[in-house]
Amino acid sequence: MKDHSRFYIKSVVVTLLTAIFLTAVSASAGSAVTARYIKPRGDHIKWKIRIPSPSPAAVIVTQYILPGSDILKSSHPLSSYDKEKGVAKWLISSTSPGMLKMDMKISKPIRNKGEIHGEVMFKDASRNTTASFLMKPRPTRKAVEGC
Repeated sequence: MKDHSRFYIKSVVVTLLTAIFLTAVSASAGSAVTARYIKPRGDHIKWKIRIPSPSPAAVIVTQYILPGSDILKSSHPLSSYDKEKGVAKWLISSTSPGMLKMDMKISKPIRNKGEIHGEVMFKDASRNTTASFLMKPRPTRKAVEGC
């Protein structure tokens, strides 16, 4: 009878520890800023940035476009732009949880998805570190004949 109660207690302890571990892992996994492009094409680039709760104090967004491009329109005021290198930066200092939508219009159209990419930097409050998230356009899926 004693062996049965020891087994029961061990099972309960292992179950509780597993639940605590999984809760901690899922909480930290959801605490990062993420970003993705929304069909970048032609002279428009659009992307969404997911801001977690608690939100970071600031987010730095860097967008790499074709060198020599003019930025004709931006949904948020630029912090800096190096036209010669094609590097645009935004410092977004008042963030709140949810989706942050950004877009820009450029003078040189995107011909293929490899011409642009971006980076989002932020302070990860759950780990007290600076982290970054790279954005690359997803490859276009081509239809397969006969499907």
